[in-house]
Amino acid sequence: MAERVVITGLGCVTPLGVLPEFWEGLTAGRSGIGALTAIDAAPYETRIAGQVRDFDPHQFMGRREAASMSRCVQLGVAAGKMALEHAGLVPDGIERERVGIYLGTSIGPLGHAMEQHAVFLEKGIARVHPMAPAQNYPGVLASELAILLGLNGPAITISTACTSGADAVGLALAQIRAGVVDVALAGGSEAPIFPMLFASFDRLGLMSRNNENPAAACRPFDLGRDGFALSEGAAVCVLESETYARSRGASLLAELAGFGASCDAYHHLQQDPSGRQAARAIESALRDAGAGVEDIGYISAHGTGTRANDTFETAVIKQVFGKRAYDVPMSSIKSMCGHLMGACGALELVACVKTLTDGVVPPTANLAMPDPDCDLDYVPNNARAASIGTILSNTFGFGSRNAALVVRAF
Repeated sequence: MAERVVITGLGCVTPLGVLPEFWEGLTAGRSGIGALTAIDAAPYETRIAGQVRDFDPHQFMGRREAASMSRCVQLGVAAGKMALEHAGLVPDGIERERVGIYLGTSIGPLGHAMEQHAVFLEKGIARVHPMAPAQNYPGVLASELAILLGLNGPAITISTACTSGADAVGLALAQIRAGVVDVALAGGSEAPIFPMLFASFDRLGLMSRNNENPAAACRPFDLGRDGFALSEGAAVCVLESETYARSRGASLLAELAGFGASCDAYHHLQQDPSGRQAARAIESALRDAGAGVEDIGYISAHGTGTRANDTFETAVIKQVFGKRAYDVPMSSIKSMCGHLMGACGALELVACVKTLTDGVVPPTANLAMPDPDCDLDYVPNNARAASIGTILSNTFGFGSRNAALVVRAF
């Protein structure tokens, strides 16, 4: 029998705050979406975003390290260090070669690279930061955390669009089961709020343009939804083999029980309308967890708030769950924290663990008039007390990607 994998620590940096504030915000139905201030908002039709405000990287690293790092890496390092502390682990007290780092990001340090390119064009070669080659590739996300913590296990960054964080968690699960490592820091980080990328999403028309009321802008499953809110942030979970966690007397928050992934191989931006491969990813995760649809007590939805995604996800859940789809509560935390792209699956896993430990299902905020094509129980507007045993978390992404995680209470 494969070694069970447990979650022992959580860390996050989000538009709603760090872990205590993040969870309090979700259960209160509070939004972290506000006016776009990180860049000049005037040129865009969308002028709102989910920004991490008042973040001080120097709480987590030295000034020299912070000065060379992209914001994506800074956020990821902060979440990783908080997760490690929450798990009661210190690098000096663990076998460093048996600890791996598995992080996901869609955009990575691209914003930082573009800043350096602008410096080169405007001020010349003498002003380009000499550490730019070591800081402007996606793999730096995992390697910097490993260097700062002195951890010698695998340090792997995965970039698979919006499924990156979930895929990184899935890889960590497999590596612990295979005995490669005893402990893994797994999650994702994203800092996508910079002019070029924001302009691209603005042109695609995928972001909400409800600039007058940012808190109500992201409306998953609502008839009036008009897109997602682009957000930055990071989330990391500490995963351990159950044997190792029990040997050190760790608090076992939940079991990471299953992972499944697939690719539609259909389109760069759109998912196969049949939903066959998305359904297969969910079915694979359930099979990996040794669970059936009757075991799932809550579904953490991808729920972006775009016209296409929400009806697609609803149809996929019906395809997998059949009539039981109408009996399982499903909600989208993106309605409050926005879309963290490659970090969203990891952040939603953090919320799933809190749902299991606290017995509270976060709501789908801003759901005033349900779309007739979205007719499931989306836990509208108010959190719900519930004793949940097993949760399914869905993530879908550009490039026809699908990922699903199953997490179980202890």
